[in-house]
Parts: sequence; structure tokens; C-alpha cells
Amino acid sequence: MPEPNDQIFVKSHVARDLLQNAALFKTDKLVVWEYVSNSLQYTDPGTNPVVKVTLDSKRRRIAIADNGRGMDWAGLQNFFIMHGENLDRKEGRAGRGRFGTGKSAALGIGDLLRVTTVRNSRLSVVELRREDVQRMGSEAPIPVRTLEKEILTKAINGTLIEIEGIHLKSLDQPGVIHYIERHLARWPKTATVFVNNHQCEFAEPSISRTLQFIPEGPQLDRLGPVQLTLKVAKAPLEEDLRGVSIFANGVWHETTLAGSDGREMSQYLFGEIDVPRLDEDESPISPFDLSRSMRLNPSNDLVQAVYSFVGQKIDEVRRQLVEAEKKRRRTEEENKLAEQASEIARLLNEDFDAFRQRVARTKAVGVGGSDAFPAGRSNGDESDDLFAGSVVPAVEHAPTGGPGSEGGARSGGQEPRALGPGLRRSPGPTDRTGAPPQRTDKVKPRGGFSVRFGHMGAELYRAQYVRDERTIFINLDHPQISAAVGLGTVEDPTFRRLANEVAFAEYAIALASELAARDEYVDPSDPIVDIRETLNRLATRAAFLYSA
Repeated sequence: MPEPNDQIFVKSHVARDLLQNAALFKTDKLVVWEYVSNSLQYTDPGTNPVVKVTLDSKRRRIAIADNGRGMDWAGLQNFFIMHGENLDRKEGRAGRGRFGTGKSAALGIGDLLRVTTVRNSRLSVVELRREDVQRMGSEAPIPVRTLEKEILTKAINGTLIEIEGIHLKSLDQPGVIHYIERHLARWPKTATVFVNNHQCEFAEPSISRTLQFIPEGPQLDRLGPVQLTLKVAKAPLEEDLRGVSIFANGVWHETTLAGSDGREMSQYLFGEIDVPRLDEDESPISPFDLSRSMRLNPSNDLVQAVYSFVGQKIDEVRRQLVEAEKKRRRTEEENKLAEQASEIARLLNEDFDAFRQRVARTKAVGVGGSDAFPAGRSNGDESDDLFAGSVVPAVEHAPTGGPGSEGGARSGGQEPRALGPGLRRSPGPTDRTGAPPQRTDKVKPRGGFSVRFGHMGAELYRAQYVRDERTIFINLDHPQISAAVGLGTVEDPTFRRLANEVAFAEYAIALASELAARDEYVDPSDPIVDIRETLNRLATRAAFLYSA
């Protein structure tokens, strides 16, 4: 047996280990959700969890209070063990916690973590301070300050987490609310969370249909008897709502489109699948990591099998939606709506181009000024050029159209493609017709705004701006717009005026949000002024809609 001085041991520098884990939590929303999720999970039987989050930017303080089951002294001791085994999981109760790394979250953004907890009429208060952690120069344990230890109290079970000395410039209340509401979709409806005076609620998107899939053959052998639920939304989803949420025994680990990211119609798909075998997997490469990255490990064989099954089914449904969308766009009414959308987009992009030039001139006055929006042709239909077709009256303005691709290595040719005659929209009836060029979802916006009509559900807003496509969707199912269509046709002046006004309002808000995203605003009232001025400019441009 080797002498004691000859034996090599694996050791850990506890202070450095704690701060490295804390560095995983870089934002207020990640930190808040870490403790909110614990509050929702660790409750006494029959208790509906209620969590109250207080964000105090002025005092640089966050507090999370709950009515959970609280912790006794032994529970507190386990709470502060780095990478300690989760006691609920050890006793066979599946949950979100795996190795107890969440206690370091507070030090990711702050200097102090105070825990006040009540369990069975016993109250304890402890503190962990960054200065105490940084003072440690070896692998010695970090002292946690005890303020109160299991004193008698009449308070009910529960825990209060306080984080002080926060280093962030400000606390992002809207971002925290949105993050919590997004995650609440994965918790029972009995859970209640408040952020300051706002009650967080998740509203599932309106869906047009739901599909379910069960693996077969080798996939069934690998994944077990699981069920994939895919839902098709009526309107494009926000980016963080798209995809299939992957669970293991009810615990959410990732949401993914499994290879269909950015593909046509993928923005309408969401769903879920629960794979209990992920929790049981003991292969050398774990399906999980210790961070809260909300990503599974793609190097794990079981995770790869889940991705394969989910990705295959998403792609099948997505292709069906693409075909259905193509058929829908061929209808006569859709063509008329496309023309209106193009005209509305033209008005918006004329305003956008003038606005952008005005901003550029203003910025040019300052040293090193630059345009808030990159120069480039707008993405709206700014040209009257048409393709040969049978939609609108057309006249020929050139014997051949513009030059086509010269090919090269990609197409195998060096000569320009022979194009048909150049056509433009005619102001009156002719014996010739043409069709406006069709835009696909794969085309990225190059500076302007696009407008589209769609059936998005009566419960949704009149319009929705999708920023990553820079597109305004007008909801034909909204009661006001639906009523306007019911008075006549989509060419009726009443409908056309309403459609324009709805698009103008959404554009004004969208333009302000684009400027806000570029940190163009200094005073909180600036967006309000911009929105009012934008609406007035567009109302002036569109006055012809109300003329005789």
C-alpha cells in the first residue's frame, strides 16, 4: 500500500468551482427562472404553487418568495453542497434538479444570496457572500453565514430568496416576464407566478390542427413507447415558440426543429414529446450537461435517435404545409389580396425610404454618423414589372426582359438566359395580362417591409409584425376585418381602407421597435412621438383612399 504522501487524490478548489458555475448564469432572466422553477417544483402535496418575484432596479435587488415546502437545517446543508445528489431524484421522484448547481446562480449577477426558509414551524436564515468566496485561497469549504437557525415561528412553509448587489445596469422586467411565461407552458396550470404587479400567464397559440406520431420498428426499440404531438399554428410563431419540446419524465430539456430551422412553413410548427429513457440513460456520454443551456447533448446516441424521429416527422408535416400554401396562393381572392398587400407595402416602403434618408442626413451632421438602417433596395414590390401570367392587365415596354443569370459553374452556361418581353401594369383593360413576381419565405428582407394577409384566428390581433422576416401579417379572421370583408369583397373600399389602416398602425409600431433594437431612443417618450408622426405621414399619403 503506498505511503500517504505518495497517494494522488482528485481535489477541487471549492471557491473557484462555485464561481465558475455561477458564470453560467449571465442574465437576470436565467437567474430568476432558476429559483422560480425550484419554487414550482418543491411543494407540499396538495399545495398549488404561488411565486412572487420582485425586481428592484433602483436598489439592485431581486427577491423570489414562494409557498413551497421550505427546507429544514439538513435540507439547507444539502442545498449548499456543490454537485450534491438531488435528494428527490435519489428517492425516485423525477424532477428538474440533477446535481444541485442552482445555488450558485445568484452570484452570477450579484454579490449576496440570502435564503430565508420555513419548514414545519422552524425558520432559518443564511447568507452566501461573494467576498467570502473570493477570500478562500484553497480547497477549504466556503463558510455560509448563519443568521437564524431553526427558530420557532408561526409562518407557513416557504422560502424567500434575496439577491443583492446586482451588477447588471438594469433589470429587464419585460424580458423576465416573457421568459417565465414561455417556460410556464411546461408546468401545470395550477402554478401562479407574479413579477412585480404582473401575473405571468402563457397562452397557447391558436392551432389549426394537431397530429400525433408513434415510432415504429428500430425507432420504437430505441425510444420506447413514446408519442410525438405536432401542432400547426394559425399564425407564424415567435422564434422561441417554434419547435418540439423534449421532456424526460415531465422535465423539459430542449425545444428543437431538428434540422428544419429556417425552412419554409417551419415557423408554424410546435409540439412536444416525452422520452423517459433519457433519464435512465447511463452511457459514457450523458444526454445532459450541468448548465441550464436548455440543450441536450447531440453526441449522445439516444439524443441522436430522438432528433432523427422528431426531425423526420417535422419535415413531413412541413412539406404538406408548403404544398397547401402553394394551392391557397393560387386562388383568385388570394391574388387580389396579394395585389393589395403589394400596394400597401409600396406605401410603407416609400415612407421607409424617405424616413431612412432623413435619419441618414441627421446622423451625417455628427462626426462619424451612420444610417440606422443599411442602404439597399426595399423588399416591398417597388417596381411595376410583371411576369407573364393572367392576373392583371399588362402592356409591353421592352421586347425582352432584364438580363438573366449568366450561369457559370453553377448552371453550366455562360450566356444569359433568353427572357420573354418586359411587361408592366396597365392603367386600363388590354388584351394582354401579367402576374406580379411571387416572393417566397426563403427570401430574406433587404431593407424594406412586406405585407401579407392570412387566416390567423379570431382571438389574435388584427396584425402581427414578424421581425426576422420584416413582414406585417394582416389577420383576416379578426372580427373587425372579417366584418369588413362580409360587407362586400376584398376589393370593397371599406375593406381596403381598413386593411391599410391596420397595416399602417403595425408598421408604425414595427418601425419604432426596429429603432429601439438599435438603441436609437434616449427618452421613454421618443417611441410614442415616432409612432404618432409615422401614422400621420402615412395617413397623408393614403388620403386618396377616401376620395370620391
